[in-house]
Amino acid sequence: MLIDKIQNQKEILDERDYEIPSYITDNLKYPLYDWQREAVENFLVNEKLRSKLLKKGQTLPPNHLMFNMATGSGKTLVMAALILYYYKQGYRNFIFFVNQNAILGKTQANFIDTKHTKYLFKENVIIDGRGVAFREVDMFSDFCDDVQIKFTTIQKLHNDIYKESENSVLLSDLQKRDVILFGDEAHHLNASTAKKKQASLSDEISFIGELKDSAKEDDIERSWEHTVCHCILNKDGENENGNKNALLEFTATVPNAPEILEKYKDKIIIKFELKDFVEAGCTKHIRLVRSNLALKKRILQALLLNWYRYRIALKLGISNFKPVILFRSKTIEDSKADCRVFIELCKSVTASDFNFVHNLSKINMPADDTIPLLYTVDDNIFERILLYLKESKCSFENVADYIRENFQERTIIITNSKTNKTKKEKTDSEIDRLLNSLEDYGNHIRAIFTVQRLTEGWDVLNLYDIVRLYTGRDTDTKTHKAGTSTTSEVQLIGRGVRYFPFVYNDMPVNRRKFDDDIGNELRILEEFYFHSDEDHRYISELSNELKNRGLMTEKRTQKIFPVKPKQQEILNGMYLFVNDRIENPARRLKKLPDNFQNLSPFGYRITTSQYSEIRDVDFQKEDTYIAAESGQLKTEELKFSDIPTHIKYKAIHRLNTNATSYYSFENILCRFNVRSMKEFFDFIKDIKIRLTHDTDKYENLPNKKVLEMCENFFTYLQKELEQFDKPYKGTDFRLVKFSDMFSFDQQKGKICFTKERLISIDEQAPETQENKTLEKELQAANWYALDAFWGTSEERNLIQFIKDRKSNLLDSYDSFQLLRNEEVYKIFDFDTGRGFQPDFLLFLHGKAGNPNAYYQVFIEPKGKHLAGDDNDGWKQDFLEEISRRYGTEHIVMERNSSYVLIGLPFFNTEDKGLKSKFTENFEKTILPRH
Repeated sequence: MLIDKIQNQKEILDERDYEIPSYITDNLKYPLYDWQREAVENFLVNEKLRSKLLKKGQTLPPNHLMFNMATGSGKTLVMAALILYYYKQGYRNFIFFVNQNAILGKTQANFIDTKHTKYLFKENVIIDGRGVAFREVDMFSDFCDDVQIKFTTIQKLHNDIYKESENSVLLSDLQKRDVILFGDEAHHLNASTAKKKQASLSDEISFIGELKDSAKEDDIERSWEHTVCHCILNKDGENENGNKNALLEFTATVPNAPEILEKYKDKIIIKFELKDFVEAGCTKHIRLVRSNLALKKRILQALLLNWYRYRIALKLGISNFKPVILFRSKTIEDSKADCRVFIELCKSVTASDFNFVHNLSKINMPADDTIPLLYTVDDNIFERILLYLKESKCSFENVADYIRENFQERTIIITNSKTNKTKKEKTDSEIDRLLNSLEDYGNHIRAIFTVQRLTEGWDVLNLYDIVRLYTGRDTDTKTHKAGTSTTSEVQLIGRGVRYFPFVYNDMPVNRRKFDDDIGNELRILEEFYFHSDEDHRYISELSNELKNRGLMTEKRTQKIFPVKPKQQEILNGMYLFVNDRIENPARRLKKLPDNFQNLSPFGYRITTSQYSEIRDVDFQKEDTYIAAESGQLKTEELKFSDIPTHIKYKAIHRLNTNATSYYSFENILCRFNVRSMKEFFDFIKDIKIRLTHDTDKYENLPNKKVLEMCENFFTYLQKELEQFDKPYKGTDFRLVKFSDMFSFDQQKGKICFTKERLISIDEQAPETQENKTLEKELQAANWYALDAFWGTSEERNLIQFIKDRKSNLLDSYDSFQLLRNEEVYKIFDFDTGRGFQPDFLLFLHGKAGNPNAYYQVFIEPKGKHLAGDDNDGWKQDFLEEISRRYGTEHIVMERNSSYVLIGLPFFNTEDKGLKSKFTENFEKTILPRH
């Protein structure tokens, strides 16, 4: 397998050998996730392997790779990274093709439309000091140095080549060029392999001619391997030694057929399937809602959840949040009829229609061993909604008003064109546009009625409910497996679980945030609900398919970590050090940071004469240019102030076509102590520019060239200035009474300092037995505050460390309590306001000569791989700063008691240096010699 070969090679290579070049990362709008980064790194390793073989004189076929990546995992961003890579290598011609027209529109927006919310590149892409544009083309030009992309379907690409009509791409032209082909949803593209098995494509697959609109899907799919693989990628077998084409396929699912698996064994560059994506926390969490409710009440139930999500998002401050509901019907005619009924229901809905909600308890759902508890609807979701109505002083009348306003005919869409007369759903370009931009501010759609149109290629983030409007199932009577209808529903659910990113504190934006906080009201924004009738066999088939697809992978169970009764009394009588994150009043820079004095000048080159350019490519280094030019080049050093004022303003205006631009006037006012753009230009006037050009003096350069330089300078400057932008800071610590900060919950019978967690219990794993043994011991320990324990090996080692020093601690203090922080207590670093939740708090009370002394100690067990400066090193710096500011030399008095706050270095038993540093600090600070 190629992927195994790559992994073996990565173990041998230094990480720098396959580090993603800055010309890729700096020009993408979004940072790469771990799996996206792995995909690009694996690709680079493969390029390095091919390069070595080519240098040895070995003849290689054109590069043909498969990226097996889950739906929603960001395949398109990986494509964007690869486009930048190939552009750097000198490629200008790209073809993106897929099996459906609907997918083309959204991909065009990703790559071409700079104003689209899902555009994937930075507003200004700079490679080798040049601005790079991305253009959609029908035919490739020799006189364009930008990225040229042809977007097409398999059928259209095949027909364009077959007909060779005017304004269509010619096969003869393609075969003269170096072309990079991107094939999306590539699991459709193996019909010939499956049928011909391992037949030679060039010898045994005939050219099947023009594909009519009525062509069978099999014929369309068979056209792929001949047209793309043989005719374009391999150039009909000609020019074998000099063929630099590449075909990069992307799919969520490689068909599990022996012939196809054999075909791809030397092509798969990464396997990151749906199961991996779900386990990474990057999807919504599925809830199956099945009930005996009448259809009307099932619809109202989904509408109530829609209202509740909207209100919670509003409370959180998420702007433009529009949760969407999808209603699935059995046939096109049913879909039209269901839509009409829905519109009338929304017009006439009243508060009394929701009276049934008061009687909902577990939504009439009996226990079902086939579905893990965490995937059934939350038992008390409707109790929480009723409580929210009371606390927010709302009523069902508010819910009815919301429905009448938001669910009208104009906000509802049917995935079938009005002009379509066939029995198969067919959308037009306007429907596709609306479906592929549901999150956009200007998109008004709130409900979708469909049959099977949206099971593939649909990119949606704000779909939260699917309501199945029909009953029954279509089990295959021969295999007794789920039928095509259930399978397509699972595909549809796979679209709906795409995560809607939102900001909450300093948690990752694009991942679930409340997996371990199942009672948090914001969790509703991370859950996807599938509503159906109560049909045990259907639900069993559906859940089995969801498990098979990797959409149900959660095997953890809930565990409660209550505070022991005696410890509750002790903690309630204490004070706790807390601090807050606030906006940084000193954020606005009054002058350029001192570091700018030693900053290397911004280098740029402008040539106005015609010259030939030779590119010498080295995998590890930046490209080297050797230019034979008509004139001599000269280099002079300028300051930003030397650039004509009108060009500066023009460059800023062009950069600010994107509302979120770093250089928008609002952002400039936030970051710098200036009152106008002119003052900002004065602020940066002395920054140096090293300009190389071929004119007699700088003033004679064309304005167009100077404008390009100015735009590139601003892009460079942004990267440098962002390092000094600190929008937040952490306040000084203050003392707050524990009972005021974390009050006692009478209903749950515990201090609300801890919460329920989801834990993994593998009875066969040694770690499980170690946790159980330690938990039983800690339940009897009067110095451990919680009545339960479940932790990592380092956390268990820390507790052993404390146990070993119990007698020493009791010699120095009257009592001590160790409390695990279940992610409810957060502190903020002084410099940037970054949030930090220390794993353990050690409370020490009473000391010889001072019975009213209290010590609060932060302890953070940390794996060696996370302890460095590139990861969590800042947390250790923060802990050490806490000790300097609030340690034994800076006692805080509160009500005749003295309080000391101490932050210890990271605790780790594997690394000798970390272990020694922690032990030394603990002995010196916590157990001083008398």
